[in-house]
Amino acid sequence: MIVLHWIDLAFSALASLLRLGVGAPANGRAADVKEPLVLYEFEGCPFCRLARETISESGVPVLVRPCPKGGKRFRPNVKTLGGKTQFPFLVDPNTDVALYESAAIAAYLDKNYNGRRSLVRFLGPINVLLLQFSVIARLGAVVRKKRSRPPEKPFEFVGAERDPRARLVKERLCAMELEYLWRPARPNERTPLLIDPNSGEERIGAQAIRAYLNDRYRP
Repeated sequence: MIVLHWIDLAFSALASLLRLGVGAPANGRAADVKEPLVLYEFEGCPFCRLARETISESGVPVLVRPCPKGGKRFRPNVKTLGGKTQFPFLVDPNTDVALYESAAIAAYLDKNYNGRRSLVRFLGPINVLLLQFSVIARLGAVVRKKRSRPPEKPFEFVGAERDPRARLVKERLCAMELEYLWRPARPNERTPLLIDPNSGEERIGAQAIRAYLNDRYRP
């Protein structure tokens, strides 16, 4: 199992490398929001990754509602709220704005939450190609939902999008359809960190977090 974990981590690191450092920990003060934004997305979607990269660099807190293929917990809500089943889908309760399309979401976050536009996002088709390659590097990591017992309260998760270890955790949360409040990491924070308000438990490190989720929330 340890060997498989390190192989998994190596491919996750490759996915980060292919994105040329995009999705770094947020610099400066996190954006002030009365309520966290809500993101419906799934790992394995290149355009969802672009939205998450922008969130990570802006530092804005986001309630992530994972919608893996075959998911029933949050996926139907997207069509109810926006009229179509398309991802990513961002809802900002602070401004009553709801957006599809990763480019529109990135532009909105840049304008309203002091995001910084990474150089790779100016590269047009090359940026899209790199997104596709980064997803291929994680092919099979999240294909179908896994059975889970939903917690009463969402988890709290701290990590940066470009962190390969954080990606392993988010993939597991996505596959299990487990809602979490994502606070993008600040520079030099010890991450990935998962806080479970339902049990009072905290776990740090990808391997420890994934083991905890399996032990406590798999039926």
